[in-house]
Amino acid sequence: MSLVAVFVLLIMHFLQVYSADISSIWSLSPLDLLLIGIWSFVSYSAYAYAVYVMLISAGLKNVGPFGWLRIYFVSRVANFLVIQGGNLFRLFVLKKKYGFSYANSIGVTTLLIWLNAAIALLASSYVFATIDLNNDSFGVSLFAASVLALAGVLSLPLIIVSLVKATENLQLLPAKISEPVLKVSNYFVETIKNHRLMAQIFTLSCVHFAFFVGVNYFSFRALGQQVDVAGVCLFTTALVFTRYVNIVPGNLGLSELIGGLVSELLGIGFGSGLLVVGIVRMTEVLIILLFGLVYGKLLILDFLRNRSTSD
Repeated sequence: MSLVAVFVLLIMHFLQVYSADISSIWSLSPLDLLLIGIWSFVSYSAYAYAVYVMLISAGLKNVGPFGWLRIYFVSRVANFLVIQGGNLFRLFVLKKKYGFSYANSIGVTTLLIWLNAAIALLASSYVFATIDLNNDSFGVSLFAASVLALAGVLSLPLIIVSLVKATENLQLLPAKISEPVLKVSNYFVETIKNHRLMAQIFTLSCVHFAFFVGVNYFSFRALGQQVDVAGVCLFTTALVFTRYVNIVPGNLGLSELIGGLVSELLGIGFGSGLLVVGIVRMTEVLIILLFGLVYGKLLILDFLRNRSTSD
């Protein structure tokens, strides 16, 4: 709770210090918001469908695409209320209603976070190589930094699997801990070996990232800020890492801080990045609440209907 309080105070501080920049949000046209909303919805839908494809390949049954979409959008609402609330909600629903194991759920979530981080860094590396190869205005080569980060992310699964197997062989962890961890790591490795599945997930994740880049690009443009492709990719990549791993509900305050810092590095001012994150968050909240509340009502009705039938 103390960490949440810190970020709430941080948001209040931002609102006070950058009130002049934030007031420009009222200059956005309905067309701007509609365009940002559409791109945001496609980005979310591509990610949700990628999760669904992986769940089906891992053995989830009796859930259609629209049924999964209901679960997904309701889980996103939970993210605003509880740290990692979305992941916890999906774990609970998939286990209790469909008998889907916790280990496979965690494996799907972990693999997608890893893959999306790799795609963001890969896209950034490509952009910096072709557009901004010699950019060292931040004191480092953006291309070199993104390649090093990409190498670290790509090697992470091998490091984790090696550590898990070493702890298992040396019996350093109790069986209650080592067995689930081993199941998740084995799922991770076996899924990566499934080239056809990985090609599907890679494509959907690329669509997800590309439309997220578009969301940020159109948000900057709506504010009258001219940011090049390299800048938007850097901004988007930074935000990717705050989108899937929450340390406070919805990473409220943290995403705004990171967005502001990156935009300051890009030379367009802390307030501009803060405002773009705010616009994207506001649009996403409206989409998630709209679909989450509608689907949430349907999920509750389904639960009550199934309960009355079993009684």
